[in-house]
Amino acid sequence: MIAGRTTLSFLDLALMLLSVFAYAHFVNMAGPDARKKLAEQTAPQQRIHAVFEYKITDFFDDNSAMLSEHAREEIAGIPNIREKQLLTIYVPAVDQIPGGQRLRQWEKVAARSAAIADAFEKAGQDGEMIILKIPEKLVTKADEKLNITLTFLPAKSDASSE
Repeated sequence: MIAGRTTLSFLDLALMLLSVFAYAHFVNMAGPDARKKLAEQTAPQQRIHAVFEYKITDFFDDNSAMLSEHAREEIAGIPNIREKQLLTIYVPAVDQIPGGQRLRQWEKVAARSAAIADAFEKAGQDGEMIILKIPEKLVTKADEKLNITLTFLPAKSDASSE
C-alpha cells in the first residue's frame, strides 16, 4: 500500500511539472510583440499628467552617473513636482564603451536612476512617490532611442476618485 501511494504521488508531481513546462513553453512561443500587446491590454490605463524626454547625453557624461548642471536646472524647473503625483523615471542602458570603464551597464543604469531620483527629492518630490523603471535588456540596438523619460502620473487615490 505505501509503495502504491508513493507512486501515485510521484505521478501527480510529474503531471504537474509537465503542465508547468508546457505552459512556460507556450508563453515563450509568443513573440515579444504579442507579449507586449497582451501586457498593454491587461495593464490598467493611467492618465498621464506630463512626460518629459531628454537625451541621455544632456544629463550625463559617457561613463558618469553624476548629473550635469544642465540636468539639475531642468529638474528644478519642471513645474509638475507635486507630492501627490507618481513620478516614473526611466534611464535607458547605453552601449558599453571599451576601456577604463568603472561601472558595468546595470550599475550605471541604477546609479543614474538614483541620481535623478535624488535630484527630484531635493526639488520637492516625495521620495515614496518615485518609481524607477529598469530597462528590460541591458543591450541596446542601433535604432533605439536613448532618451531619459520622466513621467508624472496621478497617485492611486487621485486616479480612483476621478
